[in-house]
Amino acid sequence: MRRASTALKSPSSSQKEVSRSPPTLEQLRDGVDKTDQEIAAAIGRRLKLAREIGLTKSRRNAPLRDYATEERVLARWQERLTQAGVPPARSAALARWLIEESLRVQESIPARARSRRSSSARVAIIGGHGRMGRWLDGFLTDDGHEVRIVDPEADPGSPQTLPTVEAAMEWGDIVAFATPIRATPPLLEKCLEHASDTVVFDILSVKAPIVPILRAAHRRGCHVTSAHPMFGPSARTLSGRNLLLVSCGDRAADETVRALFSGSALTLSDIPIEQHDQLVAESLGLAHAVNLLFLSALASDPFAPPDLAAAASTTFHRQSSLAAAVAQEGPELYLDIQSLNPHSPEVYSELRAALDRLERIVQRHDVPGFRELLLEGRAKLEPGPGPMRA
Repeated sequence: MRRASTALKSPSSSQKEVSRSPPTLEQLRDGVDKTDQEIAAAIGRRLKLAREIGLTKSRRNAPLRDYATEERVLARWQERLTQAGVPPARSAALARWLIEESLRVQESIPARARSRRSSSARVAIIGGHGRMGRWLDGFLTDDGHEVRIVDPEADPGSPQTLPTVEAAMEWGDIVAFATPIRATPPLLEKCLEHASDTVVFDILSVKAPIVPILRAAHRRGCHVTSAHPMFGPSARTLSGRNLLLVSCGDRAADETVRALFSGSALTLSDIPIEQHDQLVAESLGLAHAVNLLFLSALASDPFAPPDLAAAASTTFHRQSSLAAAVAQEGPELYLDIQSLNPHSPEVYSELRAALDRLERIVQRHDVPGFRELLLEGRAKLEPGPGPMRA
């Protein structure tokens, strides 16, 4: 009996756990806040280390991007976060974000590209106050080049401003056109009236309006070439971004412009100018057209925005994000990309044929046909080295 009474007076450890009060909601939220602070501090430390890595790469003249290392980092994060209960796709997205942020920090080191360049160039940008003109100005200035601007919006009293296209040709080793597509032909003709040692190139999204001008100038002995950044000025990092080097047949001019971008993380691809518009009609014009159709269809549907938001799927959110980005861009540029590209009608025919095919498959409940449609599209989107990769 004595033993039994003693046992009753001494609760077991499990009984102590039961009697302990669970944490309150406020305590749990405080714990989340402290954990978030720790994560933010850790990310800050990681970005500082990324900057040190970038400085070391600069001193060693090493390339900015190391794909093998990125794959190891990605695999490491997936393994660790999967063990923590995070789905693999989510862990991969987080790892890619961290890699992108690290690359952004490294790209912001002005001395990186400059340390690999034996000399700088004098570059005049026609249209340097437009969005892509400003981007080009910042990119080249950070790379150690001396940049001047010709633009009606530029401050005429600024030492960086040149008054005319002719003054740009006299001052610059290189003249770059970052002007609106429709405004470029007369300015480019004026620039190329006489043969010169100055290298002239443009970054237009459609080349058809200027191809005859560039060809004629090349025959007269002018040094001309072309380029096309396949990204907008809001791109947070250049890693994984494409830039097309569009040759008019002047190899010396091609190499001069290539040298402006070769020290960056951009992927450079060479194409002849005759192929540019057809390729871009598919890679840029088609993507824009699909998003414009999505916006147009959405505008005519009977549901109010709150109704759509309440019923939105993951796919809808993703598509809406892409379409919203298109809707925020300048209408003049995006309309010119559609209307001035001579291959746009081919893209529209492809869209009509694709819609007709999908409608037939759906109406017939054609399972093999639907499977074939998905497999064909998947095969087209699979990454590959590509014949034009520089």
